[in-house]
Amino acid sequence: MTNDSEFDRIFQTLPQSPGTQGSLQEPLRPRKELRDKRPPSRGKTVFAVVTIAIIVLSGAGLWVVWNEYGQRVVDYFAEEEIADFEGGGAEPVIEFTISPGDIGEAVARNLAESGVTASFESVYNILLADPTIVFQAGTYRLLTGMSAESAIQALRDSSNRLEWRITLPEGVRLSRALEIISENTDIPLAELQAAADPSLYGLDVPTGKLEGYLFPDTYTFEPGVSAEDVISRMVNEMSSRLTALGVAPKDRHYVLTFAALVQRESRLPDDFAKVARVFQNRIDGVRQQDHNGRLQSDATYRDDLDETYDTYTIVGLPPGPISLPGQLALEAVLNPAEGDWVYFITVNLETGETIFTSSLQEHLSYVPLLRQWCSENAEYPGC
Repeated sequence: MTNDSEFDRIFQTLPQSPGTQGSLQEPLRPRKELRDKRPPSRGKTVFAVVTIAIIVLSGAGLWVVWNEYGQRVVDYFAEEEIADFEGGGAEPVIEFTISPGDIGEAVARNLAESGVTASFESVYNILLADPTIVFQAGTYRLLTGMSAESAIQALRDSSNRLEWRITLPEGVRLSRALEIISENTDIPLAELQAAADPSLYGLDVPTGKLEGYLFPDTYTFEPGVSAEDVISRMVNEMSSRLTALGVAPKDRHYVLTFAALVQRESRLPDDFAKVARVFQNRIDGVRQQDHNGRLQSDATYRDDLDETYDTYTIVGLPPGPISLPGQLALEAVLNPAEGDWVYFITVNLETGETIFTSSLQEHLSYVPLLRQWCSENAEYPGC
């Protein structure tokens, strides 16, 4: 009959789980160490049952051994409980990132390592049981000490996703657009200014400036993107819009320059195509004796533009865009309204009411309306 010292030796050299390296005589590691190195195995429970059955069937004499070692067998081989927190967690809030290509196993491991969940297994077992659970790459606000179920639900809730939201208004100057981007991200303005180089985006711009080549719209970005990433997307959006409108690459600088002028001069949506027609008529020489081919746009008469942009002195369009034109302005340049107008005047700066005329004499007849409005609204910008 095996004595106690031999059973002590047997129970201290229990077989290792399949796939574990090392000798069968390797001392038993503490349970915590086993849990950290590999997930619990159901094979332990099965092996425990078989072991107990052998002891029982071997005869009553072995009950003495069972009384001594049975509980140790059960304690060792019983499947360990998976650690999991309760509830929806508490502060501090952390930023948790799911990178493109991360699989469920990586997400489960990162949640545990970041302190959001109690263990890898608590999350991973849920994912294994429900293969329909998927995650979208991005950065999320999560609490710490969350149950596995709560953490998974939080990652599938888009309201927890962090993103940079940037809105560039139509007609804004590039310098202001870069400030807006910086104000709504953590990208320093200096980095954006350095990234505003047309050559970085494969553009050969006559003026060497990126003015007019960013499409004004609302964009969302993942935190951490670079200045070039942000600007590149806006440049690509403008390129896509021009392609959709059928504008050939060789004509894009001209169209953007024209559209930027229309954008700054138009007030109401219905006026864009009319303003485009006025400038086109002047370029074409309609009633040239009244304006000598000059576009005479107040939008180009500014301190931040040099004399080469002043359409009161130069003939035709300025050398490049003066703002970021939007969709309406692009479409207006490509499809101007029909008419013989060569003048327009806004007579109400608040409502944007604009009158289009075909002669200087007619145009001058409406100037008093603007002056009267400004006298009654002296505090309004532009008066």
